[in-house]
Amino acid sequence: MVINMDDSAAKITESPVPGILLASTFRSPYGYYTYRPNGTRDWLITYTLSGNGIYSINNRKHSCSPGDVFILSPGTPHDYRTAENEIWHFMWAHFVPNPTWTDLLHLPRLDDGLLHLHISQNDVHRRVVAAFQRVIRNCIEPDNIQERLAQNAMEELLLHLARYNSQFHRSTLDPRVLNTLEYLNNNMQQTHTVERLASRVLLSPSRFAHLFKSATGDSIIETLLKIRLRHASRLLAHTTLSVAEVSDNVGFRDPLYFSKQFSSFFGISPTAYRRKNFDNPK
Repeated sequence: MVINMDDSAAKITESPVPGILLASTFRSPYGYYTYRPNGTRDWLITYTLSGNGIYSINNRKHSCSPGDVFILSPGTPHDYRTAENEIWHFMWAHFVPNPTWTDLLHLPRLDDGLLHLHISQNDVHRRVVAAFQRVIRNCIEPDNIQERLAQNAMEELLLHLARYNSQFHRSTLDPRVLNTLEYLNNNMQQTHTVERLASRVLLSPSRFAHLFKSATGDSIIETLLKIRLRHASRLLAHTTLSVAEVSDNVGFRDPLYFSKQFSSFFGISPTAYRRKNFDNPK
C-alpha cells in the first residue's frame, strides 16, 4: 500500500531508545515505509546493497541505489520507503557516536541533517560490508564484550567511510590547494603566512585564501592549526617527548598557548591525553 505522507493519519514509526547500538540488514518490498516527523534521538546509517529506496527530507526526495550510504543526524524529520516496483535491500544501524568519532561524520551533506556518500570502489565496498556485518553480529544479545566489539566495528565502518571520502575529496582538489596541504604537513614547524603560501602557487593572498577555504571548508590558518594539533596528539600518544618538546616539534613556540589550543580542540589537556592514550609497551 502506498501512503501519502501529507496525510495526517500516516502512522508514525517509533524511534529506538538512544544509547544502545542497534543494527541489522533488511530486505523490503514496495509498500514499506518509515515515517518519523520528529526524527530520531540517535544517528541512523543505511547502506544500500541492491534495489532502490527513497528518503524524504522537508518534502525533498532523494533516491538511494546500490553503494549509497545515507546518514541521518538526530532530530531530523524524515521518511524513507522502498521505491516503486523495487525490493530494497539495505544494512542499517542506530548509534550514538563516541566523542572521538566526531571528525568521522564530516561527510558531504545532501540535505538538512542528511549526509551522503556513494561507494564506487569494490574493495571499499567489501570493507564496508564486512565491518557492517560485524556490527550486526555483535548486536545480537550482546554482553559487555560484544557491545565493545560492536562499537569497534562501528568505528571501523565510519573510518572506512571517512578515508574513502578524504581520498575522493583530495583527488578533486585544485592542484594548488593540494600542493599547499602537502607543504604544510611537511613543514609544520615553520612559521607560515598567507602571503608567502600564496606566492608559492603564484596567486594573490586574497584569491588564494578564497580558493583554499572554498576547497577545504577551513581557512589556511585553521587548517595549519589542525595539522599541528593532530600530529601533536600522535607524538603524545606514541613518544616520550615532554609537552614542551611536542609543542616545539609541531611549530608552537609557547607551550602554554599550545596547551590551550590542544585542550580546546580535543576537550582534554595534553597531559591528560597522554595518560589516556600513551602506547606504553608491556
